[in-house]
Amino acid sequence: MFRDYTESGSWTEQTLHENSADFSAIHFRQRVAVDMSEQSTATKMVGQDVSMPVALAPVGMTGMQSADGEIKAARAAEKFGIPFTLSTMSICSIEDVAANTRNSFWFQLYVLTDEEFVESIIQRAIDAKCSALVLTLDLQILGQRHRDIKNGLSAPPSPTLANMLDLSTRLRWCLGMLGTKRRTFRNIVGHVKEVTDARSLMNWTTQHFEKKLDWAHVRRIRDSWPGPLILKGILDPEDARRALDTGADAIIVSNHGGRQLDGAMSSIRMLPSIVEAVGDKIEVHLDSGIRSGQDVLKALALGAKGTYIGRAYIYGLGALGEAGVTSALEVVRKELKTTMSLCGEKCVDDMRRDNLILPKGFGKDFD
Repeated sequence: MFRDYTESGSWTEQTLHENSADFSAIHFRQRVAVDMSEQSTATKMVGQDVSMPVALAPVGMTGMQSADGEIKAARAAEKFGIPFTLSTMSICSIEDVAANTRNSFWFQLYVLTDEEFVESIIQRAIDAKCSALVLTLDLQILGQRHRDIKNGLSAPPSPTLANMLDLSTRLRWCLGMLGTKRRTFRNIVGHVKEVTDARSLMNWTTQHFEKKLDWAHVRRIRDSWPGPLILKGILDPEDARRALDTGADAIIVSNHGGRQLDGAMSSIRMLPSIVEAVGDKIEVHLDSGIRSGQDVLKALALGAKGTYIGRAYIYGLGALGEAGVTSALEVVRKELKTTMSLCGEKCVDDMRRDNLILPKGFGKDFD
């Protein structure tokens, strides 16, 4: 069920597949005879130095892909010099990650109906010295994810016959889970009124996520958070323009990895019109569909100042734990550097639209 949770999208998974396919429609311009003796992938995201313009996206239940998965991923990101973003729906809590890392990390917030909880978890993130808050706007209602429904997704898995048979073939995973006390949503359980068991993500989300979330909520959260605020889930130029009025520091062009509104446009197709809509008034990042360093460069060339990977690092985590996340990041960085060289660019910040050959009308038909 946790593999399917990572791999699946909502409904027919059209948007999930187009997120990646639309990157493939973009081609690079090959350039030659440029001195490539020195290269740099270093840059900044919301004012923070990063070794490459890639952050680990917030992924729910990361600690079910590998025991203590959020801690392992955060450590890998820390050593690599990029941001790790902890999900509200994580298995390891804010405090767990803070106690097991040295550098600051980012925290992703879902707005819940329990206002006291929202206030308290923001304060917990402040106390843990989280250096940015990522506010997700596109999950007031959970998208229809057929594979999760079929599997009865829960953390930990329910003791059904099908689950027991499945787990019996995954000895390494089982041993890892037996060796940790972190097996449910530790940011939630014990912190929300009258909630002692939040095992079912789907049922709990339906009951507790704030359906009344609006721009006024966003502005109140802006007022309560002292550091950089990043708004995740922007997929329309008009919403991007409205985000300017909230005082946020950055927006993430994202369709939740194709897991919410199936049939929505891919993030990379919407990126150019959103960048055009806001100009340099706010930092624009991109999430959803990135599987390689080449995808990162395509997003940067179309105006993004940073990118996020989710599935790409979760696969590494599930296979090899912290070492697997590090390996995934090394692959991305190598692809970045190699592709930059062949495009004739020394610095990742120098990527521009001139480095690409775009399909006719790409990103121009939606505003």
